[in-house]
Amino acid sequence: MLPSCGCIEPVLDLFMELGIDVLNPIQVTANDLRTVRRITEGKMAIQGAISTEVIMRGPVEAIESAVKDTIHLLGATGGYFCSPDQGMPFPKEHIDAFHEAARNMRGIR
Repeated sequence: MLPSCGCIEPVLDLFMELGIDVLNPIQVTANDLRTVRRITEGKMAIQGAISTEVIMRGPVEAIESAVKDTIHLLGATGGYFCSPDQGMPFPKEHIDAFHEAARNMRGIR
């Protein structure tokens, strides 16, 4: 697992050549998630990609939507660990909404 911050799209091929199995976190505001998934699909797992800003600001419906959309985009074929793209002291209601939304997505393709 390799910690990563910022735009990592230009170095994804290098990371895979080096044998990196998981990138954590993928920052949604610094990367095009479709491009990241296209490059890494079946070769490298990714973690993160749920916007810290969305979780911080809410509302709950925005958090639920971000989780659903990101899981469909990045996790449709596996290889995705759903989590915030940065660790923060999130408002309890918002991080609880994130966890609940992720739990509700289990097994949905």
